[in-house]
Amino acid sequence: MCGIFGCYSKQPQNLIKQTLQGLKILEYRGYDSAGIAYRQQNQLKVIKAVGDISQLSHAVKTHPTTTICIGHTRWATNGAVKVENSHPHLSKDGTIAVVHNGIIENYNECCNKLKTLGIKLKTPVDTEVIPNILCYLCHNKHNIHDYLKGQYVFCAAEKHKDSLFLAKKGSLPLYIGRDNQQTIYITSDTLALPRTVNEIITMEDLDSCEITNTKIFFYNQGHPVIKTWQPFSQSYLPSNVNGFSTYMEKEINEIPDILKRITTSYQSVPEIINTKQELQQLIKKVKCIHLCACGTSYHAALILAYIIERDLHIRAIAHISSELTDHTLIHEPAIAIVISQSGETADTLAAMEILQKHEIPIISLCNVTTSTIAKRSQITFPLLCGPEIAVASTKVFCAAVLVGCFLFNHYDASTCNNFIKDATKTLKTARQHLPIPRDLPKQIFIIGKKINYFLALEAALKIKEVTYLHCEGYPANELKHGPLSMVDNATLAIVFGNDANNAIAEITARGGKVITLPSPPSDNPLLFINQIIPAQIFALDLALSLGYNPDKPRNLAKSVTVL
Repeated sequence: MCGIFGCYSKQPQNLIKQTLQGLKILEYRGYDSAGIAYRQQNQLKVIKAVGDISQLSHAVKTHPTTTICIGHTRWATNGAVKVENSHPHLSKDGTIAVVHNGIIENYNECCNKLKTLGIKLKTPVDTEVIPNILCYLCHNKHNIHDYLKGQYVFCAAEKHKDSLFLAKKGSLPLYIGRDNQQTIYITSDTLALPRTVNEIITMEDLDSCEITNTKIFFYNQGHPVIKTWQPFSQSYLPSNVNGFSTYMEKEINEIPDILKRITTSYQSVPEIINTKQELQQLIKKVKCIHLCACGTSYHAALILAYIIERDLHIRAIAHISSELTDHTLIHEPAIAIVISQSGETADTLAAMEILQKHEIPIISLCNVTTSTIAKRSQITFPLLCGPEIAVASTKVFCAAVLVGCFLFNHYDASTCNNFIKDATKTLKTARQHLPIPRDLPKQIFIIGKKINYFLALEAALKIKEVTYLHCEGYPANELKHGPLSMVDNATLAIVFGNDANNAIAEITARGGKVITLPSPPSDNPLLFINQIIPAQIFALDLALSLGYNPDKPRNLAKSVTVL
C-alpha cells in the first residue's frame, strides 16, 4: 500500500531527486497522493501533491542540496484524498515531519492526550499524532512504542537536528540500506533501493533507530541493541514496459518464460530440491494441509487444495486469510501453506499468528524471499517472477499454481516441455479464443466445474479489478440456484471447460451470449494453468477499450499492508 522512501547523507547532495526516484519505483504499490520533506538551513520544507509522482515532481520547483529528505506515497485509509491529508505530516510547532505506513489504533486516545497539552490536530489522519507525540517525548523518543498502539512504521525528520528517527511496531516492512559513499536510504520496499546499496539492516518489531552523522543508534522496546549490516545486492533493475502498452500486458507476456524458469529451477537447483524433500517428509506426518491466502493467491490456494486431495489423498482446506479463526483449526497433525505475491499481506500475516499459536509449521510460496512472510515461515519456496508492477496479478498467479504442482507431484521432461510450448501457443492465440464483445455487457458470468470453477473465480476477479464491470465466477451447476435470475440479453457468459452444456443451454435460452474456453485436448496435467491467459488478456483489452489504466485500478493497491 503506502510507500516510504528517504535519504540521509553526511554531505549535502541532491537527495530530493533521489527521493523522487525512489517514490517512482514504489508507485506500483498503489497510491493517491505523495509528498516529500527536506531540511534546509534549519527549516523543514514540505511539498505535497494529489495524484501520481509526476504531479509531485511538478510541484517541486527547485532541487537544493540537502542532507535529509523523506518521502511518501499515500493510499487513503482515513481522511479524504486531499493535499492536506497527504504525508509528510508536521507537528503543531513545525519542528518534526513524519511519513508513516500502518494504522494507529489508539488514535482517539492520542488525540485526547494531545488536547490536554493544548494541541489540536489539523486533519483526520492518524499519522498526525506521531510528530506531536515525538515533540512531547523530546529526548525520550525511543519510548514511542509505549504511546502508540497498532501496526506501523514511520520515519521522522527534525527541523533543528541533522538526523532521522525511525520506528517499527508489528509486521510492516522497513529497511535501512547504505552504499560505499555512506549515503543511507530508508525504504518500505527493497525494490526502491538504488543498485549502489550493498548493505542492509531490516527493522524488527518494536525497534527504533536514530541516524546521525556519526553513528546509527538502535533500540528495541527502549533499550539499546546492536545490529550488524548484512550484504545486499539489488536483484532487479527498475522495471519498464519494454515496448508494451502497459505493465499488465508486459507481465502476461512474461508468463511462458517464468514458467520455464520455474520448471528448470525446481528440477535442477539443489537448494530447492532439498527444500522440496524436507516438505515431503513433513507431508508424510500430517492429516491435513491448510492453505491461506487473499485475492488472486486465494484462488491459487483453492486449486492447490484440490490437487492435494486428488493426488495425495490428504485433506486440504483453502482459507481466505482474514476468515481464519482458532475454531477452524482442530487438534490434529497439520501443516500450513501460505501464498503471497508481496510477502507483506497483512491478512495473511495475521493468519500466520493463529497458525503459529497452534504450533502448525508454515510453508510459504512467495515472490519476495526477503519479505516478512518469508522470514516467518519454516520453509519458503520462491515464485521466481521478478517484480510484478501491475496491481492485478497475472504472472504470479500462474507461478504460484505451478510451484504448488511441483511440490506435490513429479513431472517428466516431456510433460514439462509440452506445457511450456503450450503456454507460448496460448499466449499467441488468446484473443482468438476470447474476443472483446461488440456490445458492452451489463454483467459477465464466468462458470466452470472443479478446477475450471477456480479458474473462473480468478478470471472474474481480473475482469472486475481492471474494468469495474459486474463480473462473477460460479460453479456451473449453481446458476439455477439463484444467479440465473439475472441473465438476460445483456449478459455475457464465459465457460471454462467442456462439461457445462446444461449451464450453456440455460443461459442461451434466456438470451445470454456464451463464449466457451474448452479444456485442452491433451491429458497433460499442467495445461490447465495456461487456460487463465486468455481471460487475463480479455480483462486487459476490455479495460483499455473502456479507457481505464489496467496497471492502476481505482481503490486498489498492490501490497495490502493494513487490516
